[in-house]
Amino acid sequence: MGITFSDRQWSYQLKRPILSVIVGLVLSILCFGAAAKAKTDVVTLYNGDRITGEIKSLDYGILKLSTDAMGTVSIEWQDIANVDTNYYYEIRVTDGSRHLGSLEAADQPGRYKVVDLDGEHFFEALQVISMRPIEKSFLDRLDAYFSAGYSFTRASSVAQSSLNTSINYEDEKSWNTLTGRVSHTDDSQESTSSSRVDLNRSVWTSRVNVFRSSFANYETNDELGLDYRYGVGAGLGRVFSDTFRHRLTGVAGLQVITEENKDSGSDQNIELYLSSRFLAWRLNTPELDVDFSLNVYPSLTESGRVRSGSDLRLRWEIIEDLFFDITAYGTYDNKADSNSGLDYGVTTGVGWEY
Repeated sequence: MGITFSDRQWSYQLKRPILSVIVGLVLSILCFGAAAKAKTDVVTLYNGDRITGEIKSLDYGILKLSTDAMGTVSIEWQDIANVDTNYYYEIRVTDGSRHLGSLEAADQPGRYKVVDLDGEHFFEALQVISMRPIEKSFLDRLDAYFSAGYSFTRASSVAQSSLNTSINYEDEKSWNTLTGRVSHTDDSQESTSSSRVDLNRSVWTSRVNVFRSSFANYETNDELGLDYRYGVGAGLGRVFSDTFRHRLTGVAGLQVITEENKDSGSDQNIELYLSSRFLAWRLNTPELDVDFSLNVYPSLTESGRVRSGSDLRLRWEIIEDLFFDITAYGTYDNKADSNSGLDYGVTTGVGWEY
């Protein structure tokens, strides 16, 4: 199964597992419906403006409010003086604590009172970094981002294309992320491609900022002589920093991999799994998001082998929900079939956020 571009004799075959996953997820998103609650929440800004609607979420320093007249509007959290709502929310603050209860105005603008089963808690506005209505539907909890890019250099006759996706689902107990990447390079002599899919599930524990992590991944890479690699594992993670401007997390665990290489054949290994992810966002125009992850896999069963992988995405919002982005990846394996064991790529493209 593939997608073929005939321009300049360029043929692009997407890997069957990657395409199946991405297409299935897109169809799932389009098929689900959402039930909205009454739009009775009132947001008051420091300049005195009042906006009535339905609070959809607070994430990455942006409060999303669904209104009848203007659709869904995005408001910088630091510009909000007060929120008046009668609904209950799952609220996270900078010290890592989570509260399931109501949000009320405190004794002064920019300060809030959270009421839950443990009593009353007072927070400055910028201490509140995430807020989601508890009764939100599946579709409302889902965040999806898709991007695609293509470039061609006439002088060298090199064509490069990419397809990237990131789908996130979060509820009161866990957050789940699926990311996928497919890149293809075609020149006058050969065509090479690489792909990777990662599925991660993180479940909060009773300890503040600590979570249990389980993960699975699939990877192919022609440059490294890798026909395929499957991995599955589990570990513990921690949120090291979480503010309305950035987030830093890390995970340590074990994973089992099964791989097939062009020269050395099939093999199985047990590896350490060391992962970190850093997200940051700038709300001033032009809005900018940064997402960087770095994984290191020292082998426990193959002496001296170390693998690593990294992904970087920068995106600028052009118009609402439409972005220009730059994506880059790097993969290293000191025991790969290729001479250097290193592969990397950089692409630009246009992305859409749901």
